[in-house]
Amino acid sequence: MAQNRLYFGYGSNLDWNDWVRHCNENNANPDGLKEREIAWLVGHHLKFHYHSRGRKGGAADVVPIDEYHATPGALFHVDEDAWSTLVAKEGAPWYYEEKNVLVIGSDGHLYEAVTFVVCDDKKKPDFQRPTDVYQDLIHNGLHGRGLPTNGLDMAMQHRFDTPTINHLFVYGTLMPGQSRYSQLEPYVRSQQQASVRGKLHHLGGYPGMKFGDGLVHGQVMELEKVEACLERMDSIEGFLGFGRKDSLFDRTIVQVQTEQGIVWAWTYVYAGNVVDDSIIEHGRWC
Repeated sequence: MAQNRLYFGYGSNLDWNDWVRHCNENNANPDGLKEREIAWLVGHHLKFHYHSRGRKGGAADVVPIDEYHATPGALFHVDEDAWSTLVAKEGAPWYYEEKNVLVIGSDGHLYEAVTFVVCDDKKKPDFQRPTDVYQDLIHNGLHGRGLPTNGLDMAMQHRFDTPTINHLFVYGTLMPGQSRYSQLEPYVRSQQQASVRGKLHHLGGYPGMKFGDGLVHGQVMELEKVEACLERMDSIEGFLGFGRKDSLFDRTIVQVQTEQGIVWAWTYVYAGNVVDDSIIEHGRWC
C-alpha cells in the first residue's frame, strides 16, 4: 500500500465535519486526510442510483460518460492510516469500490488518483433521492470551494445530457477575426474578453499556451452543443484524449478571469517543448 496517495472526493467527503464525525465515532485520527486542491474528474457525471441505509436516502456516485464531461470535487493526500479509515467509511468493497481515475487539478495539470464508485450490484435503475442534509453536504462543499453546482442540480433531476462546463477559452487562431474562428462560430452563444494564468508562445503560424506565471489574454466563449463543439475543436487542436502523450495540444480546465468574475472553462495548452525566446511577453496573439 502506498504511504501517501491521491484521492478524489466528490460527495460527503467534501465536508470536513462529516469526515471528522466519522473518525471520532471510530476512534480514528482525521488528520491523515489533507486537502491538496480543487479538482475535476474527467469523463464522468454525478448520479444518484444507490440507496444508502446509513444516509437514509440516495448517495452519490460518478458514472463514466464521454470526455466532454467533468465532475468537480477535491483532490486529497491520504496517508496509510487515513486510507484504511476512508475505505471503511465508503463501505468498500461491498457498497463502493476503488477506481483509478484521471483528474485535472486547479493548476490545469492531469493527475492519476483513486476514487470510490458504487458497486454494480448496489445500483438501482431509478433515481434514489438523497436527503436534504446529504445534498447540502455536497452543495456546500462545492460552493465553498468556488466550484459550480449545476452538475449536482442536473443529477437531482436525473439528467446527464449537458456537460457541467460549457465555456471555452481561446487565445489564438480560434479568436474572432482569426483564421479558424469560422469553425468555432456556429457553437458560440456569447463571448467576452478574458485572461488566464500562463505564458503564450509563438509557434510559427499559431500560438501555444503553457502553464506558468504571467497572463494570456483571449476570449471566453459560452457554448451551445458543447459536445459537438469540443469534438470539432479536439480535431483542430490535435487533442487525442486524456493521458495520451502524442497530442499536439492537451485539453484541460482552467479558471478564467473576466470583468464579471471567474468562469471555469475548457482550453487547450501546447503539449510540445518550447524555448524561452518564443514567449510573447504581452500575452496577446495578433
